[in-house]
Amino acid sequence: MEAKQKKRLSTPKKILVAVLIALVLLIVGFGLFTLIKLYSMGRNSARFVVKPTVDPAAAPTPDPGITLATADPDDLTQDADPSIDPALISADPIYLTNAIDPDVINILVMGEDAAGTSASGRSDVMLIVSYNQRYKTIKAVSVLRDTWLFIPGRNVWNRANAAYRFGGIGLAINTINENFGLDIQFYMKTDFNNLVDIVDTLGGLDVTLTSAEIEYYNTIAKDDPITPGPNGLCHLNGSQVLAHCRNRTIGNGDWSRTERQRAVMGAFLARARQEKDVASLTSLMYRLMDYVETNMSPWMMISMGTNLVFGSGLSTPMKGTIPCEHSWQYAYEGSMAVIHIDLEMNKEWIHKFFYGAF
Repeated sequence: MEAKQKKRLSTPKKILVAVLIALVLLIVGFGLFTLIKLYSMGRNSARFVVKPTVDPAAAPTPDPGITLATADPDDLTQDADPSIDPALISADPIYLTNAIDPDVINILVMGEDAAGTSASGRSDVMLIVSYNQRYKTIKAVSVLRDTWLFIPGRNVWNRANAAYRFGGIGLAINTINENFGLDIQFYMKTDFNNLVDIVDTLGGLDVTLTSAEIEYYNTIAKDDPITPGPNGLCHLNGSQVLAHCRNRTIGNGDWSRTERQRAVMGAFLARARQEKDVASLTSLMYRLMDYVETNMSPWMMISMGTNLVFGSGLSTPMKGTIPCEHSWQYAYEGSMAVIHIDLEMNKEWIHKFFYGAF
């Protein structure tokens, strides 16, 4: 009996198999390359350390000695940068903090005014984004940069954005956590130059503007005018979004500016929700990763991004500010205008806002 001859694939089938193998290798290779690139977003991220034990008796009194005043809000539109002792500047680690609620993930989004070293720039965007996985809510709270806070590890009181100048992203997170009893462990950081590139990479953002804002932007950038859309909805490029995020001329100074920054965050989320599936969302993240520093793992970013974009029952972001209503007063520290706040009132408010079921 003749041995059965093994069936041989025809030439078309061989070509088909080869193509399929090549596609699988290409997909796997691209996936690995994307993960490597996502990991590279954290190559310079702040490290974690166990929070040091501090003797409460050695802590300074919570009285910064400021002079309360009915300050002109215009004073707070100036970039007052008093000299800082170079000996106090370092790249601080993030203190490990137990989660208050495992279903709530808090992330500090930082925007640096100019590119530079992590412990020398000025943070003009401090936005705490809180995602509640149980109730499917997103909440965003801006910390006004002139808010007068205690800077841990330096034993000084200063403006909120001074923490970043003293100790980079680590000290910025530790300062917010210490003053308001929060549990922030993650962050995303970019600078204003990269913000322009991010928005342009996305093809622009749709943001609602007032007629006064449109007139102001078209005056300062006559060669790049904004075309008004229906009901004020305008499609903005990177430079226009940057101008909107920095604008504290129209409206009520930094209060209006932080409101604009939260609106831009909402526009980013709306743009992400235009993606059709997880693959296209991952591709979008890949295109943006060179512009952002974060300590979130690739798996965490993909998982959270998928839930935020495609999750069912996800609400429109709720927004707020620190200081909260009726908890602050303009004041002066020397010649520097600041915002003096009731710390306990703000701590109570933000805990209810982040961890309450509403």
